[in-house]
Amino acid sequence: MEVVVAGNPTVDIIHTASGTSMRYGGSVLYISLALGALGVRAKAVGVASREVATQIRQILQRMGAAPQLEEADATTTFELDYRTKPRTVKLVKKPERGIRKVEGDVVILSPVYDELRDTEVKARKVAVDLQGYLRTRLPLPAADLVHFSYDDMQLTVRELVEFAKRWPAVVYTLGEEGAYVLQQGKISHINSAKIQTEDVTGSGDVFLAVLAYFHLLKGLDLISSACEASKYVAGFLARRVVTRYDFDCVIRAVPA
Repeated sequence: MEVVVAGNPTVDIIHTASGTSMRYGGSVLYISLALGALGVRAKAVGVASREVATQIRQILQRMGAAPQLEEADATTTFELDYRTKPRTVKLVKKPERGIRKVEGDVVILSPVYDELRDTEVKARKVAVDLQGYLRTRLPLPAADLVHFSYDDMQLTVRELVEFAKRWPAVVYTLGEEGAYVLQQGKISHINSAKIQTEDVTGSGDVFLAVLAYFHLLKGLDLISSACEASKYVAGFLARRVVTRYDFDCVIRAVPA
């Protein structure tokens, strides 16, 4: 089964209480990293400047992914400030062109900004991270599985239930406070491992990758898939590699 990940690589300037750092990132990088750790060779689709695209191709290949990066005038660049909660995100620059077409058996759409604004998508199953759509107020896409986080949009439980009605399966992550899982009109809450770290960049992408792997590829139920995703995110935050960190995933029904 062909798995395709679509979203731009980024240059991330990261501010924490400990200082400032800069590194490559973006959903296509972190999702490919997570899928590679799970034994999936994904096709990675994105747009970046020539110099960055050359380096990102090499990184993706080392992860076991098949890069399909097109070259553009610039690379999407962000400043992420974790000294506030929720974090603040500032766009520094972005390429003028977006991703033209994405096609595969399972497609994971995870734009960091507006690179999927005019994209043609052909897939049997689609998983989506809403981050870029919400940042740029683009129309929200149809999908079989949706993820977004408290950093992207702050909702009450009642607002969340109403917002999630348009998709069959939704997971809304809350960082250290766990996640809400919504399916067929029911809502549950799962806890997190509460790993202490300032910089959680990439954790949402790892979560979506593992969630999509277990739910769409392996057919595991949504709540169990979300628990697995939370355990892999804990491993990523604790060890900076995508590995499973076991803890007691407590599932609690929430009144809608």
